[in-house]
Amino acid sequence: MKKGTFHSRAVRREAAAAYVLLAPALLLFLVIGLFTVLFSIWLSFYHLGQGSLIVNAKFAGLDNFKDFLLGDDQLISESFWRALRNNATICVSVIVLVIPLSLFISALLQNITRGVRLFRTLLLIPMVSSSVAIYYVWSGIYEPTGLLNRMLEAVGLSQWIAVNGWTGELNTALPAIIAVIVWGMIPGTMILYFAGLQTVDTHLYESADIDGASFWQKLLHITWPMLKPITIIAVIINLNGAIQIFDQIWIMTKGGPAGTTEVASVLIYKEAFVNAKGDLGRANAMGWTMFVFTFALSLISMRMLREKN
Repeated sequence: MKKGTFHSRAVRREAAAAYVLLAPALLLFLVIGLFTVLFSIWLSFYHLGQGSLIVNAKFAGLDNFKDFLLGDDQLISESFWRALRNNATICVSVIVLVIPLSLFISALLQNITRGVRLFRTLLLIPMVSSSVAIYYVWSGIYEPTGLLNRMLEAVGLSQWIAVNGWTGELNTALPAIIAVIVWGMIPGTMILYFAGLQTVDTHLYESADIDGASFWQKLLHITWPMLKPITIIAVIINLNGAIQIFDQIWIMTKGGPAGTTEVASVLIYKEAFVNAKGDLGRANAMGWTMFVFTFALSLISMRMLREKN
C-alpha cells in the first residue's frame, strides 16, 4: 500500500471522528439555539397573549412593530421610547465615566509599587461577588434609612436626603442606578486597559520622565494614544452591556418609580411575562428591534473610533 493512500485514509478517519464528536454540540445548537432564534423571529409577526397556546397565535404582520415604533398603541409606544431614552442616558453615562475612570485606575495601579495586590483585589470585588447579593446591598444603601442618607445626615447635609430613598425619588432613581452600573463595569474595563499597558514600550515613559513629564501628561500623550485599540473594544463591550442591562434594574426598582428607570429589556420582560394584557409577539418584536439598534450602534462606534485612530 502506498504511503500517500494510507495517509489520506488516516486523515479521513480523523475527520470522521471529529464530526462524530462535534455532532452532539451541533445538534444541540440546531435544536435549541437556531430553532429558538427562528421561532422568535416568526413569533414577532404574530399576536400571542400570555398563557395562550402557540396554535392560538394570530398573524399580525407588522402591527407589533407599528404598535411601539409608530404609536399605534400609544401607551406601549410611550413606554418604549421612554425606555429607549433611559437606555441612551445609561449608555452615555457609561462611556463618559467608565472609560476614563478605568484608564486612570489602570495607569495608577501600574505606577503603584506597594499594596498593589490589595488595591487590585478591592477593585475586582464587583466581578467576583454574586451580582444579586450586590444589588440587594446597594438597595439597602439607597433606602430611606440606608447608609447614604445616614452619612449625609451625619455630615450636616440633611437637605440632600432622599425621603423616599434614592431609588424611590423621580429625580434620583436613574442616577442612583447609573452609579451602580458604572461601579460594576469599571473592573472589567480596567482589566482590559491593564493588560494593554503591559504592551506599551517602557522606553516611552522613560523618555517622558527625562523630559520632566507629569503623570497626567504621560497618561494623555502616551498611554491614551497607545491604547486606542483597547478603547474601541471597551466602548463596544460597555455599550452592549448598557443596552442589555436588566438585573440591576429589575432587582432594585423593577423600572420604577413611574417608569423613570425602565429600560428596554425590563419593558420587554414585562410585556412577555408580567403584564396581564402583554403580548409575546410584541415582546419579541421589541427584542429584535433592540438587536438591530445595538448592532447598528456597535458598527457606528467601531467606524468612528477607527477613523479617529
